Amino acid sequence: MITLSRLNEIAALHGNQICITDDNRKYTWNEIVRETESRVVFLHRAFNEEHLRSACYLSKNSAELVCWLAAFATLGISASGLDYSLPVGTLSALIGRIRPGLLLISYSLFTPDELSNLNTSGTSMLPIDSPTDPVIRDIGELHLPELDNLLSTRTTPPPPFRAVSLTSGTSSVPKIALRYRSFDARRFAWFTRRFGFSDADGFMLILPLYHAAGNSWARMFMGLGAPLYLVDQDDESALERTLATDNVRATVMTPNLVVRMTGLASRKAFCHHLRWVLVGGSYFPMKNKLVARAAFGDIFYEYYGCTETGVNVLSEPTDLLACPASVGRPFDGNRVMILDEGNRPLGTGAKGRVAISSYMLMDEYGDGSRPFITIGDERYFLMADYGYLDDSGRLFLMNRNGEIRDTHDVYRIEENIRSLPCITDVALVTVQLQGENHVRCIFSTDQYSKEKFIRLIEKINEQVAKNGVIHFSAHRVDKIPYSPSGKVRFGEIIRILEAA
Repeated sequence: MITLSRLNEIAALHGNQICITDDNRKYTWNEIVRETESRVVFLHRAFNEEHLRSACYLSKNSAELVCWLAAFATLGISASGLDYSLPVGTLSALIGRIRPGLLLISYSLFTPDELSNLNTSGTSMLPIDSPTDPVIRDIGELHLPELDNLLSTRTTPPPPFRAVSLTSGTSSVPKIALRYRSFDARRFAWFTRRFGFSDADGFMLILPLYHAAGNSWARMFMGLGAPLYLVDQDDESALERTLATDNVRATVMTPNLVVRMTGLASRKAFCHHLRWVLVGGSYFPMKNKLVARAAFGDIFYEYYGCTETGVNVLSEPTDLLACPASVGRPFDGNRVMILDEGNRPLGTGAKGRVAISSYMLMDEYGDGSRPFITIGDERYFLMADYGYLDDSGRLFLMNRNGEIRDTHDVYRIEENIRSLPCITDVALVTVQLQGENHVRCIFSTDQYSKEKFIRLIEKINEQVAKNGVIHFSAHRVDKIPYSPSGKVRFGEIIRILEAA
């Protein structure tokens, strides 16, 4: 998040203008400055240097969370968000591996027993949205006169830059990705110049701040002096109300959130002022891209990348119109190669594993491993995806199967199944059983009769057979499981199928 000094610079120009809108409550820049100042003072008075070395947080988006993150940034405290929807056992293990000095946690998300399990040794728990919040604010405000002296006379040098990010954990336990230098300035400057962003582009924050796709873009727009509009993913009325606000011009979404927004537009007429919607984080079905474009116009930009590599490939509206099956082309400072099983570069049109070289690459995982390969003088990260490049440098993805090395075009199969009557959503994953690849499918449907369902299963099997898949099974579910960051929970899919 941006620091108190930057908040003060913006407040000097826009102090009484709205900075954050959160569940019908509006906060001016001056109010956010005061809330952040109180937290900076409180942290300094309440905790020692060991506690202030790093923090983790478990919370939904809120103006209060933004102020805490700004206070952490001001004091040079590395802060990492965790997916609050993960099992408590997984979260406890992650906290034990990261070993933060502080754990900022929303007590409303967990039971007392769960909070006890999350209270790991050596970490101080700091509540958010709890009855103690006014006490924390009062302590900060009581000692506020100390702030200027605190910030101007700090003798402890700021700790070396260390950014901790976590992978999604939708198919396995999340991995810790570490970076020892920031790439924000370069990436933010490129996107600001390329798309002409300014403080007039209000940003709708609908993705969780614990994920880079929510945090980094919110940080960029807030740093420009643009207001943030916080929207709960499950509150359709808030989404509609926020989209109708005349200065909400930009947002970042996952494909399933775009489907929700498109569904809203299909059921009722409403105005919007969006000019830039960045979509990514998981596979964006071609059918859904075209429907979204028909409903909202040429405002969608698709990105491709991952926690370890950053944002590396971009598809603009002209690309989406000309070639909707592609995720776009690498932009400034990014290179994409397709590699064979021996990690040798392949030519145009050849299918293999995607590899990314970028100034945004992580430095290492939390366990010290550095899974990179060197091609020429460039360091590349092997993605979990397989695909190919066309002669214009556009990237086409086939599947996301990592070390399984499945070369089937699973996404094309998914597109074909998605186009069948009654299908509302579908997800495919490849698993390896006894040394052979098996494609597993879950899907949701509209109302159907037993006879229609039998015919639908036949159609699904026909589509799969056309693509040469030998081992396949399909299972209907009421709803496909997604994480708050929009990822299909493949681990949960496998458990569903194993229990079926």
